[in-house]
Amino acid sequence: MHRKLRTLAQTHLLGAAVALLASGCGATVHSNLPAGAPMPASLALLPADYSVDIPRERINLVRQSIINQLRNRGFIVLDEQAVTLLCSSPACPERDKLAQKYIVDGFATLRLNSFSRNNFLAGYYNELSGQLSVSSRSGQDLVTVTNTENEEGGLLLQSGQLFQAILSSVKNTGDEAFDNLADKFSHTIVEKLPPPAEAPTRITQEGVQVALNSATATWSSPTMYRVCAKGTPVSFAYLVTAKNRTNLREVSPGLYCRNFSALVAEDPSHDASIELRSAFGTSVRQDVSLPSSPPCDLKSRVEANGGELRVACAKVGSSAASGCTGAVTPCSAQKVVLFTAPSPAGPFAKAGEFSSASAPLPAGGANVQVMTVGAGGVASLPVTAQTR
Repeated sequence: MHRKLRTLAQTHLLGAAVALLASGCGATVHSNLPAGAPMPASLALLPADYSVDIPRERINLVRQSIINQLRNRGFIVLDEQAVTLLCSSPACPERDKLAQKYIVDGFATLRLNSFSRNNFLAGYYNELSGQLSVSSRSGQDLVTVTNTENEEGGLLLQSGQLFQAILSSVKNTGDEAFDNLADKFSHTIVEKLPPPAEAPTRITQEGVQVALNSATATWSSPTMYRVCAKGTPVSFAYLVTAKNRTNLREVSPGLYCRNFSALVAEDPSHDASIELRSAFGTSVRQDVSLPSSPPCDLKSRVEANGGELRVACAKVGSSAASGCTGAVTPCSAQKVVLFTAPSPAGPFAKAGEFSSASAPLPAGGANVQVMTVGAGGVASLPVTAQTR
């Protein structure tokens, strides 16, 4: 009786596997392009439209595979970050803005309809189904490729190769099988597209090539340093180290900066570089030296003597090599900022700046507050002296 039930179960499994194998239909192409007409050379792959049954990380894997295959075919593909920043939904109602800012001539939309993973007692069968549609800058549908890709293996579906069949079944328990399936799916779809037109000169010069003019890292305070780079505007800039890759913000056209905490600073002995990447994926790098030790902090002291203010400073810090001795010396700050107020409680307002260790006392015996600013823009906390 048990043998009969086992035989029936194996028969049902085999029947299910055969039915699944018969369901794959390959790729189909629907084109509105005139015969021999090329595809747009530069494309923006819009946010994915996908079934809720497919995990997001797998959607991203297929998207990246599609981008790689498009670039291998000679298409210029807009950086995903540029698309994400401007498109509010998969339909991307901001297409005109995207096309004008990054000079793209067409839009591609990826839709994944379904993914199924089927593990049998003696085999497996995986299937990925979806389509890639390309439209012109004006919104005209050009080409749609629909594809269903499958992959099978295991004892039931690989006759005569016992060892390889066992290995393939083990691999199917992880993500490697989906990676392979995604690559096959993407390669088949992109190969069905007509070839792209030759990239116009304006795209090559304005949208693809980037130049990096300078890269600096300087202390902005004893606990913070600032990394900046100057280069081609409307690009993507990153600080790249052995451990991290962090984007810099474009604070003005072509100037990219970001502040970093000294408490979690990278090891300055390791290599670091600035990478500037165009919206279409080309990039350039330049080495940058990260600060090794914090600058001295400044503490100020102000004294009123007759009609004159005298300012003294103390260099405070943990680095003896930087000369942070803690001794009070004549102020060698780059500038001293003077504030005055009608009473000791304030409010204080800026009254001027001077660069020497002394300055005339403000008229009227006003209350005085002084802030010293040292090398690299490091400023002391304001200190108050009540004049008589």
